[in-house]
Amino acid sequence: MGFEELLEQVGGFGPFQLRNVALLALPRVLLPLHFLLPIFLAAVPAHRCALPGAPANFSHQDVWLEAHLPREPDGTLSSCLRFAYPQALPNTTLGEERQSRGELEDEPATVPCSQGWEYDHSEFSSTIATEWDLVCEQKGLNRAASTFFFAGVLVGAVAFGYLSDRWVPESARWLLTQGHVKEAHRYLLHCARLNGRPVCEDSFSQEAVSKVAAGERVVRRPSYLDLFRTPRLRHISLCCVVVWFGVNFSYYGLSLDVSGLGLNVYQTQLLFGAVELPSKLLVYLSVRYAGRRLTQAGTLLGTALAFGTRLLVSSDMKSWSTVLAVMGKAFSEAAFTTAYLFTSELYPTVLRQTGMGLTALVGRLGGSLAPLAALLDGVWLSLPKLTYGGIALLAAGTALLLPETRQAQLPETIQDVERKSAPTSLQEEEMPMKQVQN
Repeated sequence: MGFEELLEQVGGFGPFQLRNVALLALPRVLLPLHFLLPIFLAAVPAHRCALPGAPANFSHQDVWLEAHLPREPDGTLSSCLRFAYPQALPNTTLGEERQSRGELEDEPATVPCSQGWEYDHSEFSSTIATEWDLVCEQKGLNRAASTFFFAGVLVGAVAFGYLSDRWVPESARWLLTQGHVKEAHRYLLHCARLNGRPVCEDSFSQEAVSKVAAGERVVRRPSYLDLFRTPRLRHISLCCVVVWFGVNFSYYGLSLDVSGLGLNVYQTQLLFGAVELPSKLLVYLSVRYAGRRLTQAGTLLGTALAFGTRLLVSSDMKSWSTVLAVMGKAFSEAAFTTAYLFTSELYPTVLRQTGMGLTALVGRLGGSLAPLAALLDGVWLSLPKLTYGGIALLAAGTALLLPETRQAQLPETIQDVERKSAPTSLQEEEMPMKQVQN
């Protein structure tokens, strides 16, 4: 009798497991609030150089700003520069006199905002950008704040994941692999009682559980190196690492960049949140009928196309940019959901948690780098979206290299994974034998 048969005797996936899933889901409800908090904490409102002596009369303020602030190529007043000296406008008396002397022909000199900035507080009363002036030359530090957060998540996952193995009671299967038969037997009896499943004392005695434990015993604790020791497992691990990096990099790249959509940050997040439930329902149907591999590759491809299409849309077409951003969010959320399911089915039971830990670790690295990629707009305005979309496209192609797991029996051991790599060769060896027998 194996562990699966033992689990069926105590009720399989019953009320006991449902209770545990519900309890584990509660922290997951709070996690997105923390992961997306930089959108609000590090928001950069409209700003301009602080200019002492601004007129109190708002009717003259626009003209006064024209004399002190240069314009960007798109026609808006500069947020990071001011004129070295106030400029006399052409339609004023002083401007006509200076123009007659030829003083308006040269390009006026501009300087950085030496006296700080003035911010629009209509949407945010305070952010780390307004408190510490993390704009213009210092905007890299604002983006780095999100990176530091994700780096902390990465370190915390490693450290507390290790500590949790010593503090938290593990599953019955883990107890059996460690030789704790008595604790596993008591755990399974508790599970059977909560599931309302009476168990036979003969088939569910401590001796019977000991026999199961003999087959579940693990000689040593698995390590990350075990994921790369054999050819097929190494192939799966390398592909999953690329997929998880691409999923996280594109997801947080899209989620943290809410500029240029024509909506305020609250409306944007409402749309992004509302589209996640339909995305998960789409994944539920797609993985059942199209399979895990095509769903993973298709959702990542949809994310890449959303980024690419936004590059073709003019900045004036904000409604189309919003539609494409929401579609990209839907695809990236679907890719994230699929990655958890697909990866867990690829690894054998003895290495499943180790494999998930490695891929999640690399995924968090992708999430850490996503905010920094937004700084590439200083090189070329479209380069961040091109980078996010390109990485998502690479991950989509890599997902196609993974084996399909739909309707496949989950591997228990490393040998089960490696055995799946050569079914064709075994069939070819059997064909001549059958021909000889005939």
